[in-house]
Parts: sequence; C-alpha cells; structure tokens
Amino acid sequence: MIQVDRVCVYLLTLLLAAVIPVFSDGPVKTDYVTAELVSENTSIRSSTPFWVGVRLEMKPLWHTYWVNPGDSGLETRIDWNLPVGFEAGPIHWPYPERIVMEPLVNFGYERAVMLLVKITPPENLETGQEVTLEAQVAWLVCKEICLPGEATVRRSLAVRDTPPEPDRGQAEAFTRARAEWPARDTGWSMEARMDEETIRLSLMPPEEYDALQGEPFFFPHHQELIKHAAPQHWRQVNSGYTLDVSRDTQFDHEPDRLTGALVVEHGWRGPDSERALAVDVPMERVDRLEPVTAAERIGADAGIGLLPAILFAFIGGLMLNLTPCVFPIISLKILGFVKQAGESRVMVAKHGLVFALGVLVLFWILAGALIALRAAGQQLGWGFQLQSPAFIVFITSLLFILALNLFGVFEVGMSWTGLDARVNTHSGLSGSFFTGALATIVATPCTAPFMGVALGYALTLSAAEALLIFTVLGIGMALPYVLLSIFPQWLQKLPKPGPWMVSFKQFMGFVLLAMVVGLIAVLGHQTGTVTVLHLLYGLFLMGLAAWLLGRWGELSRPIKTRVTARVVALVLIAVGLAYAWPDADAVHRAEGVETRPAGGMPWQEFSPERLEELRAEGRPVFINFTAAWCTSCQVNERIAFSNRRVIRRFDEMGIVPLKADWTLRDDTIATVLAGYGRSGVPTYVLYGHGRDREPVFLPELLTPGLVLDALERMPGPG
Repeated sequence: MIQVDRVCVYLLTLLLAAVIPVFSDGPVKTDYVTAELVSENTSIRSSTPFWVGVRLEMKPLWHTYWVNPGDSGLETRIDWNLPVGFEAGPIHWPYPERIVMEPLVNFGYERAVMLLVKITPPENLETGQEVTLEAQVAWLVCKEICLPGEATVRRSLAVRDTPPEPDRGQAEAFTRARAEWPARDTGWSMEARMDEETIRLSLMPPEEYDALQGEPFFFPHHQELIKHAAPQHWRQVNSGYTLDVSRDTQFDHEPDRLTGALVVEHGWRGPDSERALAVDVPMERVDRLEPVTAAERIGADAGIGLLPAILFAFIGGLMLNLTPCVFPIISLKILGFVKQAGESRVMVAKHGLVFALGVLVLFWILAGALIALRAAGQQLGWGFQLQSPAFIVFITSLLFILALNLFGVFEVGMSWTGLDARVNTHSGLSGSFFTGALATIVATPCTAPFMGVALGYALTLSAAEALLIFTVLGIGMALPYVLLSIFPQWLQKLPKPGPWMVSFKQFMGFVLLAMVVGLIAVLGHQTGTVTVLHLLYGLFLMGLAAWLLGRWGELSRPIKTRVTARVVALVLIAVGLAYAWPDADAVHRAEGVETRPAGGMPWQEFSPERLEELRAEGRPVFINFTAAWCTSCQVNERIAFSNRRVIRRFDEMGIVPLKADWTLRDDTIATVLAGYGRSGVPTYVLYGHGRDREPVFLPELLTPGLVLDALERMPGPG
C-alpha cells in the first residue's frame, strides 16, 4: 500500500511539473526566439483599457519581420484567447530596420522588439478574481535559413475596483517601446504623388526647425508597392524636402493613401528625438512627376550638389586618360603629336581641337541616348551600350582591325591614329576626330575616381543638367591633348621621332588585343559559346582581309591589283562582320540575364509519391525545399537556378527538378524534411541514378559553380 502511495505521489509530481509551466506566466524559450507576454499594470478594472506587450528576443544575427516583411518573409502574428467580453486592439508596430541580403532587402528586427496591444475589459468585472490573458504568437525567424516558430504566452492579472496599478518593473520597457512607434504629432506636414514609376513624398518641416540630419528611408505598410531594394532619393529643396521611391511595376496596386514609416538616424525634431515619422496621407495620381532641378535644391542635397558634381566630372575626365581602357588609344595620339611636331603650330592646334571635338561629340551621343532611354523607363548607366551583344561584336572587330594596323599588317591612308605621314590635311583632321571618338567609345567600360559619383548624381538631374556634367567630363578627358597641341614645346622631353615609335606602336597593338580578349569574355558571359565562336571566325576573316590589304593593296602595286585587293578585303570584312553579328536569340538571351530575376528551371511539383515514382525508375532527382518568405531561397533562385549553364546541365544529365513549396503550412513537407534531419528551408537534396542511391545535401547558400560541381560529382548510372 505504501509503495502504491509513493507511485501515485511520484506520478502526480511529474504531472504537475508538466502542467504548471503551461499555465504559469513567464517567458517561453524556443531555439532562436524567447517570447513573453507582459503587462503595463499589475491589476485591471472594469471598462478601463490597459496595455500589454508581446516581447520577442532573438539570438544574435537572427531576425523576425515587420508588418511588411519586404522582398521575403512573414510578419509576426498574435491570435488572442481572452476571457469573455475582453477585446484586443491592433498591433502597434515599432519602426523596422533594413535587413540586406543581396539582391533582396527585407524589413524586420534584429533587436529585441515589443509589440504593444491595447486590451479593453468588459463592464462589471467581478473584483477580487484573477483573469488570464492568453495569446498564440507565430513568427518566422531567419538567419541563413528560415524557421517558423510559435509559442503560447500568458499573463494573469488581478481585478480590482481601484485604478489599475502600474508595474514599475515594466515601466521602462513600455516607455522604450512607445518611443519606437512612428510619431504623428511632430509638426511635419506632407503630401504624396505618384506616376507610373515613382512615388514622391514631399515634406514641410515645422517652423524654426534646423535642417534634418541624415537621409530618411521609407518603409511602406503595403508589400506590393515599392521596390524594396531600390535606392531612395532624398533631396532638400527650397520649400522643404522630397523623397522619390521606385514603384514595383510588377503589381498594379495604386492605393488611395500612402501609409508607412519614415525612419532617420538622428531624429525628426533634433538629436535624441523620434527616429520614425508616421506617414498616412492621400495619394495623388499624376501622368508624370516633374524632375527636381538643381535650382530648387539647397546645399545639403542627398546628392553632392551641382557645382561639386561638375568639379568631380572634370577631375574624373582627366583621370579617365590613365585607365587601361583609354591609355592605349591616347598613347597613340601622343605619338601623333610627336610625328606632327614638324608641322605648323596652327595645324597641330587644329588637330588637338578636332580630337577634343571627337571626344565631346561621342559623349553627347552617349549622354543623349542614356538620358532618352532612362526617360523611357530603362534602368541604364554608364557603359550601357556594352550590355548589347551587337555593340560588343562591333567594338571588338574595330579594335582587332586597329591592332592589326598597329602591327603593320596593313596601312591605310586615312589613319585613325594620325601616324601615317602620307595623309593629307583633311584626312589627318578626320583621323584626329575619329581617334577622339574611339577613345570615348573604349572608355565606357572604365570609371575613374570621382567620375562615378558625378555620373550617379547626373542621372538624378534634369536632361540639361545631366548633359552639362557629361560635357564637363568630356572636356576633362580632352583637355590634356588640347593643351599639348597648343603648347607643343611641352613634348620636347619625349624622345625624338625614330624607330622606337614603331616598337611602341606594335606594343600598343598587343594592349588592344588584350582589350579584344576581355570583350570576347564579356560576350561569352552574355550569350554563350556559340556567339563567341561566330565572332572568332568573323575575326579570322577580318584578319585575312587586313593581310590581303597590306600585301596587295599598297600604293606600289598596280592599280588593278590594288583595287582587286581592296574589294576582296571589303567583302571579307563584310562577310566576317555579318557572320559574327549576334542573332535575335542571342540578343534576347543577353537581355534575359538582366530582366529575369528568377525562373527558367522547369520545376515539377513535389510529392512523396512523385519522388518514389522517379526513384523507382532509377532517374536522378533534385528536390528544392523552398518558400516565398525565405530570403536565402529567393537569392538562390535568382543566382543559381536561373543560370542557363545550370539549367542546361540539368537537362543534359536528365535530372528531374522537384520544388517543395513550403510557403504555406504543409504537414507532408514538414514530415519529409524531418525524415532528412532538417527542420527549415532552404534544403536541397540530390539523388543520383538508381533506386538505392543515398541523398546528397547541398549548402544553404548556392552559386552556379557549387551546383554544377555537385552535379559533376553525382555518380552515373550503374
């Protein structure tokens, strides 16, 4: 009998140990998040609202999400289980922070966060009793992987007929949480307008307010409104401030009101004041937002200012001459000045000015095209033409032929470098013009110091202001050669004309060939090996044409021989260029690299039955456990699984790609993951040929190279 009593006591103790924590107040710890329900008061009274908070504390480097999670993620949810008559208000969200994982940007909290909710009790509560508030809290916590989590939190409070007593131990925490709410009554006024591509928020500060320190960032409440990773352009103007935010044109969402939070580091009413400003204003739809001109700006612009931009453009243009893109062409022009040293100073000055004109004309053409295309909605920048495979083929062919000319394979009367002593005045000036133009064309892959800042700022200006900065950039690039042409005595320190010029010219030919190799590599990255092979065969024909021209097109040959050689050379160049020219599919593929952020892999829907069917057939299988809210998953989709080499290799090896989408709760997927010893996404599983192959797991963060290496290590059939 005694033994039975001891057993009963022991079992009762175990039962109480298991049950008491479930019904007691206090924090609930999970693997990466500790959740707790706290109250601002220790007691409550009938009909008197009070505040409670759900506190979430994450382990270092882990984060949860705001009401708008950004490019991926899920907001934290609170489902209340309250006594009869109690009502819970909405969550009051603290301002978020940007959590960057290229190319995505998410909104959430890496810091401990308190989500406050107002609770309203019913009338005629019985005093002296205790009521228990209960909430089911669900979150997504992410680092390199994302894990859903949940906890049931509780708080018991006494009911009294006296005013509620504050909990002094929680007073500081609630004060700090309220300080992180976006402020409303700060004296700032604002209005919002939008066109097809941009949302502009205009703000007026309170009277007698000093300039705002720092650049705010706008966090919208609605997820399908802006491009979360795009730069936001903050400007101080004469009448206040403007913030331009890029719309996400994938969605047609056009809200009547713009809501969200503006967050700045140093406070909206001076240091140590509110960091977040609530935004809730009507949204006006317009056909086109007018650009904010430099005349409307004040010195503390989000950019560097127009005058500093002009100075930076000038310095950048000067330094552009020292970059590997321009230096080979410019070195040849300096040799041209050496060669022309014996001519009249007026003629040498003309060469320098015409060279500068060639630089400026090409800068104007590039600037005009860039400004026009950006106005049409294209997101382009310096060197945009190099994104075109056709242009790569053209400039590669041009540099290849010019290199052969420098090697002495052929000579032309109208030399672009101005080195041929046989040219007349007209052709010499033409050569100087085209040398300047060519120098500008080959300069586009390079960016000199100061130049990037100036051009980045220029693209935020009006067309006239942007063109001014491009012009100053061209002037900076051309100025040294204008000065050398006007003051040729500065060239006296260079060696006198002689055989060294031939050697130097041939060496520059090898430098140009190095540029050709680099451009071919760019083309291969854009379009693949087939287009590269076509270009190489085309260059072969152009090289043959140059040899024929140099061998039988010289002036010492009979006129019939010269004409025949030149006609055949022109035909070979035309055929070579036509053969090398990329077809429409190649151009489309090149554009696809930029415009398709993800996709391309022919995913099939995952199910355990489908997996077993494929394995029974002995076919290789790749399973992608993913979710729309998983940041790492989306990055891998865009970088690894959209890569054409990866897609092509999957097809060549006969691998069946299955996608297990865990965006919504799916017990089947959870069970399969648990069977693999995994509890979150991303998870990548590869089965080789044969039914009995063991699965291979790939890392959470992928590159095309990692995927291709894993595929190559996969055992073959047998």
